[in-house]
Amino acid sequence: MMNSFHKKVLALALCAAAGSGIATGRDHSRDYGELRSVVDRTQGDLQAASTLQHGDKQRARVQHAQDDLSKLDRKLVKGKFDKDAFDHSLSALKSILDHNTLPGSGRDALMRDLEELKAAHERR
Repeated sequence: MMNSFHKKVLALALCAAAGSGIATGRDHSRDYGELRSVVDRTQGDLQAASTLQHGDKQRARVQHAQDDLSKLDRKLVKGKFDKDAFDHSLSALKSILDHNTLPGSGRDALMRDLEELKAAHERR
């Protein structure tokens, strides 16, 4: 039987564990925090690039990349790494870099994003 002291210690331990994600399950966003940060920045860079795109094909490539990154991020939030979604995201970014007309700064930003996505995945 627990006395009041033990109950208080247990309550404090449960509160601390819940705060750290131990008692209520893992905080999955921490597992992929760095990768999600790069995904978020890439989405911003794609948004900036989308305002400069001309033609349906260029806009479609940007939209496709944004959709792929969103799918990847939804999985990461749940603590799951989806290799197919990751590979599709990389492929979509490469397609934009290969085929879309971009200003130098936009191209540089997306190339940096592509490399950092790869690096963040390798470090996890």
